[in-house]
Amino acid sequence: MTLQTISVKIPGTLYRRLQTTATLTKQSLDEIVAQTLHANAPPSLDDVPPDMHTELSALLTASTDDVWAVAHSVLDAQQWRRHQDLLFRNAEQTLTDAERAELEQLRRETDRYVMRKSFALAVLKWRGYTLPGES
Repeated sequence: MTLQTISVKIPGTLYRRLQTTATLTKQSLDEIVAQTLHANAPPSLDDVPPDMHTELSALLTASTDDVWAVAHSVLDAQQWRRHQDLLFRNAEQTLTDAERAELEQLRRETDRYVMRKSFALAVLKWRGYTLPGES
């Protein structure tokens, strides 16, 4: 990993907080700042399928209301039930070829839904919002 050096102006209170944390944890200030930046960086497209980059990168600049809408979205109940039924029947090895193809399509759609929702939640967290289930 190549390291880069940057100069950033921060309030004195934040500097003292980071310095105190470094002292208490016996880490360098550089390590504390890098860890803090890493934990609070915007979500990355590095771990998402390339065919979703455009869709997900749009969430980085979307309005907060639009991002919350994605975060609150739910899968269609009928589609979810069908997916569960096919998964169960697949475990029992009773699917036809057409049903296997349908299961694969539903799996792809569910994966995309989960990816969209997860990315939206990461964007909201990055923007400073408290997410459901957080204190």
